Amino acid sequence: MAILTTKTNSGVSSPIGSPGRTVLSTPRYNKFKCRSKIKICTWNVKTLSKAGKVHNAIKEMKRMNIEIMGIAEMRWPDSGETQIEDHRVYYSGKNDGSHEHGVGVIVSSNVAKCVTNFSPISERVMLLQIQANPINVNIIQVYAPTADKVDEEAIELYQAINKITEKIPKHEVLIIMGDFNAKLGAGIKTQYIGAHGLGDRNERGDLLEKFVEDSELVVTNTFFQLPPRRLYTWKSPQDKPEKVTRNQIDYILVNKRFRNSFTSVKTYPGADIESDHVPLVGVFRIKLKRIQKKKPQSFDMRLLKYQDTKISR
Repeated sequence: MAILTTKTNSGVSSPIGSPGRTVLSTPRYNKFKCRSKIKICTWNVKTLSKAGKVHNAIKEMKRMNIEIMGIAEMRWPDSGETQIEDHRVYYSGKNDGSHEHGVGVIVSSNVAKCVTNFSPISERVMLLQIQANPINVNIIQVYAPTADKVDEEAIELYQAINKITEKIPKHEVLIIMGDFNAKLGAGIKTQYIGAHGLGDRNERGDLLEKFVEDSELVVTNTFFQLPPRRLYTWKSPQDKPEKVTRNQIDYILVNKRFRNSFTSVKTYPGADIESDHVPLVGVFRIKLKRIQKKKPQSFDMRLLKYQDTKISR
């Protein structure tokens, strides 16, 4: 596994809602087993800076049996990691101390033992690397600029992601997930995007499509035919029975080779954390194809007793 390192703030105080001091990451050498099914999630929680919100997120993780939860709009300042209950919280925010944007990943104690590297890139991108069996897993959590921001900000986000992915070995699992603030739309099927999106495509959707095609990534939650309530990831605060305003703007991407490792990807509208987004949960399991080895050519060893006999090939 290629380890990507960045500088972190060693003197960071604990953010609001995270009891205890901040501890920076150290290598661990256990291997997390990916042959059995595990649940991976991404969720825009709007904020975890309010007292008790991070405990609420962990409570929902346990209720849904999630091992790895990516967080968008975490709103914790600076970057680091900390222990909360029996979970490990990794976070990457703005280094000016402000509670704006921010991403994070919360993992169970089983996964925490296998984390080999944590790289906080910015308040919109972070990387977590996990030593796993049968193959290592790299998780990039993102929070993309909203559609009202200039396109240059979104382009810079994808450029930052590319700088990370180009250093990750191609044979390892790469999962990029989060709030992309992009609408891919329904009925547009390619080898990287399925037909089961929602609504109409927007310009940020075009940008995301180009990114997944160039990177050979599959948008997993567009490949599962489900009722609309299991597809939408965001609902408008003005959403009403007479006027439903819901969109699919959060996604879980995986490198094309491991597309079939996700056996299910859907949303859980019943989860509660006072957010206009709902958690997007994927069931993940790695299956590697067995390589058929050629049988070695056998020789009749009895021929060796005849000195003048050559072994034919």
